Amino acid sequence: MIELPAYEERCAVNKDVLSTLEYEIAVLVRLITATRPKNPKLATLDRSAYLILHQLDHCQAPLALRTLADLVKVDLSTMSRQVSSMETKGLVRRISSPPEARGNYVSMTTIGAQQLDIMREARRTTYADILADWPDTEREELARMIGRLNQSIRHYKERDPSPKADGPHEHP
Repeated sequence: MIELPAYEERCAVNKDVLSTLEYEIAVLVRLITATRPKNPKLATLDRSAYLILHQLDHCQAPLALRTLADLVKVDLSTMSRQVSSMETKGLVRRISSPPEARGNYVSMTTIGAQQLDIMREARRTTYADILADWPDTEREELARMIGRLNQSIRHYKERDPSPKADGPHEHP
């Protein structure tokens, strides 16, 4: 296995923290994508399904398809396809909208809630293993900084007039 230079060494060579940050985020996305919970039978949700179920769980109520698309930052047609796929797996169901509203609502099924809980716990266990030798203060700081980065990315996407990117071909 080839060892990469430590972060400090790469920064010293680059003298450009944004270049280092760009590279480290690319590596992080790749490593996270390649890292699966140890028991693959437990981890059956793809990233899109996980994020959609997480939003439905967080809101504790059915959501309009458009609202769900906005929350997950995908266009309506992509959300519709993802929800259709999840419906066939029994993870969500569409609910007819009230007469005064337009469009369909989406709610999580019992199977969806169970799968979300299983996946959430599998991910927590994996991250606990990965960060086992980190002090609690560093774990907390990492969580805070990733949350801040995600918020900045959301704000950037809201200001960005280009169409929303929905697939793995995205380049932040």
